[in-house]
Amino acid sequence: MKKIMTLSICLLVVATSFASGFASNLSSDFDGRRDMEITLTLDNVEAGQLLYIKDTKGFILYNKTFKTSGSVNNTFDFSSLPNGTYFFEHEKSNQIKVIPFNVKTGEVTFSPNEKVIYKPVVKVKNNTVYLSKLELDKKDVTVTLSFDNNNNYEVINKEKFTDTANIQRAYNLSKKESGNYKVVVKANGREFVEYFSI
Repeated sequence: MKKIMTLSICLLVVATSFASGFASNLSSDFDGRRDMEITLTLDNVEAGQLLYIKDTKGFILYNKTFKTSGSVNNTFDFSSLPNGTYFFEHEKSNQIKVIPFNVKTGEVTFSPNEKVIYKPVVKVKNNTVYLSKLELDKKDVTVTLSFDNNNNYEVINKEKFTDTANIQRAYNLSKKESGNYKVVVKANGREFVEYFSI
């Protein structure tokens, strides 16, 4: 009888240890998964704007076009992402807001290094091309103006701006041929292209 009682107590201790160990693992996995889920809140969203998630090489992992305007909450599960740095990009008509975040050992953290990239603005009026570009970091910006000569764009003007926060240019094309043109602005490691005709 004493042996049976001792055996029962041993089995009870083993079962309790197993159950508490299982519960501990379950809790740990759940918390790890929760740490991989984040909610991104964006204010002043307009229908038609875009949201991207990119890696450090610029590869698009996710994209979405907003169908509503206002404040928008988006929840993401990053449990399948490998460790590394990634970026949310909220693209508006005149700017791109870049929000970096890091994935490391089952946890997602936002980086404080958010930035806004201002897109170039190109307008054409009376055979004159007006270009403006805010570059608050004063990084290099290259502007190339080309003419479409039988589907082969020929460069007619190229400028490089250094240490300039507010670029304002007017290119007079009144003495140029009628046809199709394009402006290519290289800035912030990106290329912005605008096509127009005169």
